[in-house]
Amino acid sequence: MRFIAFFTLALPLWAPLATAADAARDETRDALLREQQELNERAEALADQQATTQRLLEQQQAYLDALEKEIQSLKAAPESDQKN
Repeated sequence: MRFIAFFTLALPLWAPLATAADAARDETRDALLREQQELNERAEALADQQATTQRLLEQQQAYLDALEKEIQSLKAAPESDQKN
């Protein structure tokens, strides 16, 4: 009988605690979801940046290769052609 009386008195105190725990759990879940979304966005931005960097490096290498080819052709040309 005492247990029932205690339970009856404690029940109104338990409901707000359970609600607070549910709210805290939901808030934590939402924070984790937001953090995951931010991480996904950062990963996508980094992937885009990496692709752009790779493309620019390839363009730079092509330019350097063309310069090297031009230098080699100038070295191979007779001196009379270089004076003109």
